[in-house]
Amino acid sequence: MALHDEGAYCEGTPGNLSCTLDSHSERHLPRIEILAFIDPLCPDCWGFEPLIKKFFVEYHKYFTFRFLMTTKHDTKNLCQFHQAKKIAEEWDRTSQLTGMCCDSDVWFENPPSPYAVAIAVKAAGFQGQNAGNRFLRRIREQIFLEKKGMNDFDELRAVAKMAGLNLNEFENDFRSCRSVKALQSDRRLANELSITELPSLVFSTLCSDREAVKVNGRYEYSVYVQILTDLLGETPYPAVRPSLTHYFKDQLYLTTKEVAVVFDWPEEEALKELRKLQLQQIIAPVALKSGTFWRYITTEAE
Repeated sequence: MALHDEGAYCEGTPGNLSCTLDSHSERHLPRIEILAFIDPLCPDCWGFEPLIKKFFVEYHKYFTFRFLMTTKHDTKNLCQFHQAKKIAEEWDRTSQLTGMCCDSDVWFENPPSPYAVAIAVKAAGFQGQNAGNRFLRRIREQIFLEKKGMNDFDELRAVAKMAGLNLNEFENDFRSCRSVKALQSDRRLANELSITELPSLVFSTLCSDREAVKVNGRYEYSVYVQILTDLLGETPYPAVRPSLTHYFKDQLYLTTKEVAVVFDWPEEEALKELRKLQLQQIIAPVALKSGTFWRYITTEAE
């Protein structure tokens, strides 16, 4: 595995990296790499989004972050009713526990393929880490919130457009074997690191022989901040949060739970602030059976 950063080039696996530093590299460059192992259709991974968003907002300057794809569900019998019913129940149960709304009816109406979605995410990632992350978020919004199965390439292409990708490159990469090989590489690394639960995070220090820290499953936010602190060897300082309006402009879609977690508000206060933006016609609510998410209203000038 090769890691690139401004001022550094590293090769190896977490905890066993060999790196070369540019003599002009500055101390403020990210020093921690975080690998997030997820299944894009796993409800527990979706429920992890508020915490990840908060971590990005507060401490993004200290780390690089990369999603790695694996798949939790067998793809063979997804269209059979009993399997769809089982997964839908899992979505509903997890939604109640995490507060992240979703619409499980997609598994009855147009069940998505975990494998095809993972391949599409890997194809998007060839246009850069940020592009891959944007695509991953957009496609999960379409599945969890908009109830779209993403089983037609035109649907995947529309998501790629939403994520600002080069559409020709995306199609070529999706149809090539390199995306399959990239997914296989993610799975091999998951096996090497003994990833047994999703989501899982692996923290490692860039250019250091310190052992990587693996966190299986979801924990309190303070646990991840403490791991970051321990690996840095100093206290990281959280960045100033953007305004809610600017955050919506950047994110486009947010659930009430995400707003509450990112901005450290009780859900009642989060709803109060969201309704203020609704009255200003900056955002619009979209009600699902498991909750409400909010959509940024793009103006013609944008």
